[in-house]
Amino acid sequence: MNNWNPDRIPDGFKLVSATPIESMGAEARRFEHAKSGARIIHIATADTENCFCICLPTPPPDDTGMPHILEHMTLAGSEKYPLKEPFFEMIKRSMATFINALTGNDMTYYPVSSNIHKDLFNLADVYFDAVFHPLLSRDIFLREAHHLAPADPADPTGSLRMDGIVYSEMKGVFSDPESILERDGCRRLLPDTCHGFESGGDPEAIPDLTLDELRAFHATNYHPSNAFIILYGDIPSEDYLSFLAPRLEPFDRIEPLPPARRQTPWREPRTLRDVYPIPAGSDPSEKTYLMLSWLLGDAADPEQSALLNILSLLLVGNDGAPLKKAVNDSHLGSNVFFDGMDACGLEATFHIAIDGSEPDRLDAFRSLVLDTLRDIASRPFAEEQIKAAFQQSVYPCVEIVNGYPLNVAFRIASAWNAGRDPAEYLDFMRYYDAVRSRLEADPQLLGRVIREKFIDNPHRLDIALAPDAGCGAKADAALAERLAKIRASLSDDEVRAIAADAERLSQLNATPNPPELVAALPCLATTDIPERPRKFPIETTELDGGRAIIETHGLPTNGIVYLTASFDLTGLPEDLWPFVPRYTGAISDFGVEGSDWAETARRRAAVCGSLSASFSGGSTVRGVDDYVPTINVSLKTTLSSLNEALDAFEDALFRLDPCDRERMDELLVQERTAMRAEVVQDARATTRYHALRSLSLSGHRANQIYGLPQLALIERLAGDTDAAYPAVTDAILRIRGFILDRSRADFAVAAPPEAMAAIRGRIDKWRSMMADGSSAAGATSTQLFTPSLEPRLEGLSASLQVAFSAFAMPAPHFTDVRSMPLRVAASLVSSDYILPELRFKGNAYGAGLSYDGSGARLVFSSFRDPHVAETYEVYGKALDYVKSVKWTKEQIDNAIMTVAKSEAVPFRPASTIATSLSLRLARMTEDFTLRQWRNLLATTPETARDAIVEALEAGLPHGSFAVAASAEMLDAAKARLPGMTVSPLC
Repeated sequence: MNNWNPDRIPDGFKLVSATPIESMGAEARRFEHAKSGARIIHIATADTENCFCICLPTPPPDDTGMPHILEHMTLAGSEKYPLKEPFFEMIKRSMATFINALTGNDMTYYPVSSNIHKDLFNLADVYFDAVFHPLLSRDIFLREAHHLAPADPADPTGSLRMDGIVYSEMKGVFSDPESILERDGCRRLLPDTCHGFESGGDPEAIPDLTLDELRAFHATNYHPSNAFIILYGDIPSEDYLSFLAPRLEPFDRIEPLPPARRQTPWREPRTLRDVYPIPAGSDPSEKTYLMLSWLLGDAADPEQSALLNILSLLLVGNDGAPLKKAVNDSHLGSNVFFDGMDACGLEATFHIAIDGSEPDRLDAFRSLVLDTLRDIASRPFAEEQIKAAFQQSVYPCVEIVNGYPLNVAFRIASAWNAGRDPAEYLDFMRYYDAVRSRLEADPQLLGRVIREKFIDNPHRLDIALAPDAGCGAKADAALAERLAKIRASLSDDEVRAIAADAERLSQLNATPNPPELVAALPCLATTDIPERPRKFPIETTELDGGRAIIETHGLPTNGIVYLTASFDLTGLPEDLWPFVPRYTGAISDFGVEGSDWAETARRRAAVCGSLSASFSGGSTVRGVDDYVPTINVSLKTTLSSLNEALDAFEDALFRLDPCDRERMDELLVQERTAMRAEVVQDARATTRYHALRSLSLSGHRANQIYGLPQLALIERLAGDTDAAYPAVTDAILRIRGFILDRSRADFAVAAPPEAMAAIRGRIDKWRSMMADGSSAAGATSTQLFTPSLEPRLEGLSASLQVAFSAFAMPAPHFTDVRSMPLRVAASLVSSDYILPELRFKGNAYGAGLSYDGSGARLVFSSFRDPHVAETYEVYGKALDYVKSVKWTKEQIDNAIMTVAKSEAVPFRPASTIATSLSLRLARMTEDFTLRQWRNLLATTPETARDAIVEALEAGLPHGSFAVAASAEMLDAAKARLPGMTVSPLC
């Protein structure tokens, strides 16, 4: 922890407590500001990533999304910084490791973090003024919340449409059945609390919100007396308090908001039957979601939370856990996709849900779950099961991951809001230790808890969420009727005024901020950017065949061990490529020799935090055509379970057994259900894969493995499991035989020093068990892919209320001298052209331009976007924009900072070894990286502009556009986009 001097605490602050947190090497120092009533905690550590977070209770009073819309509006201009969207301007002027705001069910969070002290205080200054002194102007409200505009801009007296950034965002959220189900599981389970309302905003209710109501909500809730200010890192406490003192001084203490209302327990269970939209003509069979949800108790009680979490892990914590296994084995649905304990503010809840079911199976599902719970409660859990639950509980408490300061802040905020000491939630492992002692003293404890909290608990909600081809049309019709009534109540002159106001707002939102207002924002200077790229804290041991062991050096892991074996797939036979996801999935979804999948899952859970495989790929310094794809098998475990975990890892690599016919059939059906949902609900990724599929081998492989071709394969396999079983089994075994060759295997390790001897010994053993390299030397692969630069214009229709699009084109490789200037220019085009045109002016939730140097491509994208043709036209006009824009040195310097912020991300164990592996596979030496860094810092307005102009001139004629939207949106767009083809997304 950092040293500090209590005598230097500024006047007006009182030290409430100072609690050592040994497990974090920290001290939790609580303060109170007497005049304003602000409550402050500093988790003082040696961590260089500092965090400043303002947390405010914002229980929603209705479904209009007041907390969410206010979160957007506070960051859109303040008294000290009265420019449009200072939040987005600060993204361009900072090396923040995190900058955003988040709306929860009952609280809103405003966190920023940075490794640079000056940067952290710059961000905190802007955020403090935004939170407590926002402009909350009418124009900001119209843009962020809702406003009327002509449905056809060319007909200013015609019909109307509804626009708004949050409105578009939530229309996207309410298109997702899994999101609907999870929200119902909280809102309908806790109707007497603030959770009974939609904090994000129901699209049907958002238009009811008024600016006066929102301003009143801010005046009531956004006051330092209601705030919990959480500080983290190595900045001295007195420096933090000195920063806060003058900013808090103008406020007078008020009575803080009372604690959130708790839910009144029900006397009997309730049932909810709801629907979600699917395209007209779609087959609704086996597309229903079923879920049981319980109210368990007080989420703010740390020991009860620990006990309930252990019980949750025992019931559903792994595929072999008894409740999860019973539900999956029942075949009442495809898969358990959402389960376990959750916290809705102060209320602890539990959910178990299946997809791929039917509405009439709800009674059977309920009976199965309750009968299984009765059976589980009648006998004690095995020691291995208990060990697995406690093993899984460790990682959320101690693991040092990216965003670690935010995890700490979120962990304590709700408990502090409930009136508990936030320091109680920093050393949470002690509560698990207490639960362990209770279980040892009372073996019947868990059975009693199951009966009390589940079997005999009447506060249960049973949900069936069924597909309905008509509900989307009904919602559209209801909105059309509402808008028609509004139109009928207005004169032509009044509608012209609405059109003029909408056009004024559109132009205002697309107009850049005045330079003098931007200049008033605090910012880093280019001298704050390191002169050299950071050096990774690793040591590399070279192996024969050009392979290596990478291990972190001097990087704390809090007793967690991370191990990755990375296998080069170069030369994999072409017929095996579509089955790569079947192999990576098999690592975690099948058993091993002598042990079926359920037994294997239970054994792994007892000793591993995770054991899984994934696919990745990228090019090398030799060029975009030198594509290196890999399968990465990764392990996470604790030091105390290391040897058993290494045994499990070895079994997964060498003794994987995919020859379980029943399990294979189950997995194919589960995967089909999951992919059907994923390609629609994650349409942002789907359209990107689709647009990139013809540009390069890397784009082709990504689409083949994650995109629509993979869904088509899964549909075929799940539709004929008799033919699928031998084909998939054979492919998995052939892929395993192909990769288990020591000339293909690199290893990366992050672990405590005392673990390394055992890990190195195992690596030596595994390499001796692998082939000697002959398979790699003799491997050939006939690639059935030829890049195509033919432009495409493709629509993918689905049940979506908003659009997701990607427009991809070829660009220079990262080895090109224009690469770094192009990254800088792409950042500027994204923030200064695409974002204003599509988000601020067009009301899309998100949009941008990204440059991928490894894949040698530029990709425009938008998501939760109310437009299709207009968005495509914005993409096409980017070249005109960059030809006309005159970037200043200050703009370029800020963009350089935006690109360079990746170098300010703190080293965390898992991400460090992953990035180190990627750099090695790309053959990026320190000298190469240094040259790239110097090219970045040397970027000028001229080199940036030339790079982006050349890239767009060369790439736009070959661009590939893919957009996912409703059939109605696509049909409307075809009139303006001749030549666009439309096909079903799934």
